[in-house]
Parts: sequence; structure tokens; C-alpha cells
Amino acid sequence: MSFNMVSIEHRPLTSLLKFIVDNRGKTVPTSDEGIPLIATNCIKDNELYPVFERVRYISQDTYDNWFRAHPIPGDIIFVNKGTPGRVCLVPDPIDFCIAQDMMALRVDEDVIDNRYLFAVLRSPLFQNQINNYHVGTMIPHFKKGDLDKLLIPIPSMRIQEIIGDYYFTLSHKIETNNRMNKVLDQMAQVIFKQWFVDFEYPNENGDPYKLSGGEMEWCEEMGREIPKGWLIDTIGNSTSLVTRGIAPKYAENSEKRVINQKCIRDGSINLELSRPHISKVSEDKQIQFGDILVNSTGTGTLGRVAQVYEDLEDYTVDSHVTIIRPNLENGLGYMGCLIKNMQPLFENAATGSTGQTELGREIIKKMKILLPESHINEKFSGIYHSICEKMIRSQKENIALSNLRDTLLPKLISGELDVSEIQL
Repeated sequence: MSFNMVSIEHRPLTSLLKFIVDNRGKTVPTSDEGIPLIATNCIKDNELYPVFERVRYISQDTYDNWFRAHPIPGDIIFVNKGTPGRVCLVPDPIDFCIAQDMMALRVDEDVIDNRYLFAVLRSPLFQNQINNYHVGTMIPHFKKGDLDKLLIPIPSMRIQEIIGDYYFTLSHKIETNNRMNKVLDQMAQVIFKQWFVDFEYPNENGDPYKLSGGEMEWCEEMGREIPKGWLIDTIGNSTSLVTRGIAPKYAENSEKRVINQKCIRDGSINLELSRPHISKVSEDKQIQFGDILVNSTGTGTLGRVAQVYEDLEDYTVDSHVTIIRPNLENGLGYMGCLIKNMQPLFENAATGSTGQTELGREIIKKMKILLPESHINEKFSGIYHSICEKMIRSQKENIALSNLRDTLLPKLISGELDVSEIQL
């Protein structure tokens, strides 16, 4: 790989396409079942293919007769309203159709490689260009006619294939790690439910406690039987700290980072979305290993929970996030899974009007929780710790892969890096 600048031709995007699937018009009639209809919310900037999220359905008759055309495998879906410029690939086989506010771009394979064009459109340079052509303030959109304003660099087909394969391979590895982490997290939740909801944790003989006749007693506060010797307490009494974060003063050049609500999603923390700041942070608000973070303001994000399972230096949270710090004797893993499972309770306990909802610190502290015997906590926390270590390794690998991909991609597209000697 050399650093010799390569001269590259640029062409308008539409000149590189065979066809554009554009289903503008009236809102498509939907059904309770049938063929999935994906909307713009299904197109994510960190996923190669559409994500089936809050999908609707259409009948076979609507599929056959209402649409002008349908995507085929290899097309690039381009969102042109709401979050203009988000793109993803159409998989093979395809088992969905696309709604309004997006287009499917079908490349001319004799001129451009579809994975290469996908990588170019995902690059920061072209995302910025697309942002510059937005119209509308409340709901931004990108006009189909403005596709010609996007001038795409066209190196040789061989170099296109190398760049497209490079981007796709790294992105696929990142997605694989993310999927594995979701499976690991689900495994932890399954074990938690079996042990602490169904009370089938292993007894001294390794048999399921309740199923093998373990002694139970009635708990009035929970309205059910619980294992003998377990206790009911509150989050406040069972933790060493429940506090909101800081009001940060942001600055570009700082080693100190602040975690916000956007960082907390799907039970994990995306540190790449944290921001540098220069505010003073008291010792108790410095993030510690095992801290549990709860989004505490606003509709939609309020109640999301994630646990810190790595050593973070100079990290804190902003005032929209609550830090819950478990007592060591109650088990980091147990408390983390327990509070993750309380997300629906947090959502329902919020106060305030729509869009201004708050989950107060005192409300959290007064919530009742079940505390098992310490030896059960220790055993579960050991299992959970092992699972979290695997997840953290994958997250760190993803950060490294993302940095590599996003650092080199602009250099590859511009021709600053000559990859013509690389063997596919």
C-alpha cells in the first residue's frame, strides 16, 4: 500500500445508475400481516442491511399493484427524508419492500461496484455533502434531483472492488461482534431469570432450588413466595450511591469524557458517542467499575440501563443520567442484571409532561428489590463477570476496527493510498 496520489475521474451519481426505485406518492395501505414494509427507521448508519424495527406489513395485492418498482439484491437504499443520506445494502434474498421517503439505487455494474459506492456514500465527506443539500427545517429531506450534485470518484474497477471489500469486511466483522454481544447479554438475562425470578438457581447439590423442594416463604411486599432467607430492601439501602451527573462544559481538546443518554442503548454503553469536557468532577461522580447508569429524562430514552464493566479513567455522566453504585456485598453482576430488568418500572415511574419526563433520584432509591443470600450472589456475579469480559473485548475490538475503517476510507477514496497491488 503506497501513499502516491492517484488521479481519479469524478462523475455525477445518477450517471452511474441503471435505475432508481422511488415510490413517492400516497401513503401505502398496510395490513396486520403479509410482506414486511420497512421505513426510514430501519436504516441505521452502523448496519450493513436494514434492521427490522417497528415494521408494518402489506398484502400481496398491494405489493403487486401499488408500487412502481421494488428493490433487488445489491441495490443501495438511500434515505431522502427525516435522516437524509443514511444508506444500507439490500440483502440476498430480499424479504421486504420499501416505503416512502427512501430510494433504492441500482448501479451500472460495468461502471461502478455497488459495495464501493456504498462505502463512498457512507464516508464523512459525502455525508457532509448530503447534509449541505438538505431542505426543510422541521423534517429535512434530500431531493432526488440533487443526486447529480454528488460527484463520485471513479478509480479502476479493481481498486473499487478492493475498497468496497475492505469497507464491507470490516463493517461485517463489527456487526458480527455486536450480534455476539447481544447473544451474550441475552444469555446473562436468561440465567438471571432462571435464578432470581423462577428461583431455580443450583442448590448445594447442583439441583434447581424450587423444583427440588427448596424451602419457600410468603412475601407480602412482593405478593408471592420467595426462597427462605432472602430479603426485601430498597435500591437506596442496597447501594453506596445514587446520584445524577454533571452539567458539563464541553471542549474539543480534553482527555476527560462525559457520557450522555445517546451513549446508553440496548443494555450497553457506546463510548464513541461520549464528549470531551473540561468541567470539575467530584470524586463520587467519576465513573467506577460496576456502576449502573440509568437514563433519567425525556420520552423514548428514559429508563434505559447499562452497566460499566471496564475501568474508565476520567469519565463521568451528564445531568440526564443517574449513577447507581452497587455495594460490593450485594454483587456487581446481580445488581446490574436486576436493575436492567427494572427498565419498565423506571419508565412507568417517570413524572412530568410528555417530552419533559423525569425519573427522580429519590424515586429510584425507594424502589423495592429482592436480595438473595450472599453465596448465590457471588456465584452469579462470577458467571456474569465472565460474560461481560467477552463483551468488553468485542467492544474494544469494534472501536479499533471502526477507527481503522473510518481513518483509511477517505484516503482510499481520494487515491491518497494506492491499493492497486493488493491481491483480492
